This record gives sequence, structure tokens and C-alpha cells, in this order.
Amino acid sequence: MLVLKPCTPLLIKRLNNNCISNKHLLILTALLLSLGSYHSAIASQSVTIDMRKPMSAAQLAEYNRDGIVIDYDNTPVLKQVYVTAKDGAIARQLPSGAAKKIKDYRIGTKLDVIEDNQQWYGIRDSIFRQYDEDYDGQDRMQIEVVRWEKVYIKKDQTGLLDSIVLMPKDLNIVSHLSVGKKDESFETGKALNDYLKIELIDKALFEKKRPLAVDFLSHKNAIKKRDGVISIQLAKDSLTLVDNNLEEDTENYRYIGRIDDLDQHLVAVRYWEGQGYRMIDQVEGHLTQEFLDYPYISPNKKYIISAYANPYEQQTELGLYKIDGREVKPIISAGLQNWMPTMESADIFWASDGYLYLAVTHSAAYWQEDGNLNNRSQYIRIKVVDGVATQ
Repeated sequence: MLVLKPCTPLLIKRLNNNCISNKHLLILTALLLSLGSYHSAIASQSVTIDMRKPMSAAQLAEYNRDGIVIDYDNTPVLKQVYVTAKDGAIARQLPSGAAKKIKDYRIGTKLDVIEDNQQWYGIRDSIFRQYDEDYDGQDRMQIEVVRWEKVYIKKDQTGLLDSIVLMPKDLNIVSHLSVGKKDESFETGKALNDYLKIELIDKALFEKKRPLAVDFLSHKNAIKKRDGVISIQLAKDSLTLVDNNLEEDTENYRYIGRIDDLDQHLVAVRYWEGQGYRMIDQVEGHLTQEFLDYPYISPNKKYIISAYANPYEQQTELGLYKIDGREVKPIISAGLQNWMPTMESADIFWASDGYLYLAVTHSAAYWQEDGNLNNRSQYIRIKVVDGVATQ
């Protein structure tokens, strides 16, 4: 698809910033027709490139400039594969490591294979190209084009979704980190070496520790919702939570239980496109803290960890908090980019040995090929680094 918008500088522009003239539109049309004839002659989806045969410098330059345009509707897909290389994969113009780099793919990206070429797959993808053309020796126009092309990726960087698994070095990589008023984002990820120690463990150890799970939540005298209203009795007053079902302002409440050791009520709330948990002070009824997911309290009652599987960013939004009397104060919030906890609440627990245990999947493999959640799990445990509560 060619994007043409006269007087739009980012799409087509002359260097003097004037609108495109009729003369240049005619020249541009001629250029595009010539490109089309070139592709129809040698760069269609039926072209199979053998890099063992010599290629002229002129032909290589044409490939690098114009790519291999394909007809999306009439190009058969042989199969689909996933990027399984830990560092992602690179699409190149030709089946050679020396060929021009066209695009980067993250681990877990699904690819349509349209050619099997020795150690390379030909992939169908939408490619952006930019041209800067001289026409009459004085004027220049910038052209941006997005179209379907065939590019190449090494086979050993791809595989089945089931082959994507977590390694120890994947566990502490964060995409963002907030500490106090300081917020940082990391485009390529950064290792979180302070605050938390995260380990990969096997299922046998995970199941061995399950009986040691601690839980400070009391369901005794649980409060029931009546006609969309939850009424919580406080020390001297009462607090009323009323459901709101007005689309984008939706707030639906569910009473979870009491945490008597902290003098807190725990309430779940569902929004229009999200969820959360709220701790409410039993005495005064004020909001103590809000969490993206269930707040797990450490056995020594010094910490809380909340780990939310974010389906939009496909990472874990983890919050670490310290407990100070009836106050709950945030220590860090971080985006753990390589793993996500399973949806089963029984598969995350804080054990009496001081570790938080979680069943997780690699973020890139969180969804199965059929669109359902992946039911394959790996197991990790998290320990808060000594001294964090004093920071």
C-alpha cells in the first residue's frame, strides 16, 4: 500500500516544504509503475533465491532498495512458526547473514512461512520503506511505503511455542521500575539485582512447600453483598461500598475477608477493563492501600507482594510493600517482562520458609496457539533481600 498525501510533510515532501506539484505527481506515478514492472519481472513471491549463486552488485542494490513484494491474498502460507531465540530474531532482505537487516522480532512472535530455503525461512510481513528521490535535479521528494513483502529469518531462531521456556537469567529482567518518586523505563530490559531474589525451581520442590503456605485472611463473619451494596461495620461507624455499572465508570465490589493481624478488611474491585484489591482500615474505614492483584503477606508480616499478570503488556506488574503497623507503604513497583503467574490462585503462596512460591509461564508463551491460556507451568520462588524494609 502506498501512502500519498500532498502537503503532508511526513509522507511526501519537497525539500522547500511546498506542496507537491502536478508535475511531481506525474513523475512519481512513472516511478511507481517502473518499480511495479521490476517486481513483476524478478521480485515476485515465486522467486527462490540461492545465495550460492553469484549476484551482481546492481541486483543486490535493487533487492536492498525495493525488497521482494508479494501478493498477500495469493501467497500460500506453508506453516507458522514462533521466534524462540532468547534475544529475538532478525529479518533480512536475502537468505544470508550478510544481507541487509529489515526488521527485529521479539521472542514469541508468530511468523507466516511462505518459503523454505535451506537454513532460512521466507516470511510474509508488512514492511515499511522510505525513499528520498531526485527528479529534475532541483527538487526532492520523500516517499514512505508500507507493503507486504517476503523477508528471511534463520530457521534456528524459530520453533514451536512449547519450546519457549524460562532460564534463570530471564527471571529478574524488568521493563520499568518505580522507587519512591523515581520512575524508569528500560527499552531493552534491565536486571533487578536489589530488593528481590528470584530463583527457578522444579515442580517437586514447589509441591513440597505447598503445605507450608501461610494465610492471614479470615473468612469468619464474612460480609455479604445485598442489592449491589456492601456495608462494613467499623469501630465507631460503618462504610458503604455501592456497585456502579455505568460502562467506563464500572466499579463492582466483592468482600474477600479480614486481615486481623493488620486490622484490615480486604475487598476486590472490578473496573470496566481491569481489577484491583483494596485494603480498608478496620477502625477508621480509610483506604490503606490498593493493589493490582491479591496481596500476599509474608510470614513475618513485614512485606506484601502483589503479582498481576498484565495481558495487555504481556508481563507481570509486581508490587513490593512494607508493613508498618496499620500502614502499608510501597517499596517498588516493577514490570517483570519475561514471566507471568498462572491464573490459579492456589498456585501462588508465601511459605513459612520466607519464600513466595509461584507457578508461572514465559510471557511469550502465555497464550497457546488456539488463543487459550497456556496450561504448561514452570516454578519460581521469590525472597525479599535482607534490609529492604529499612530503605
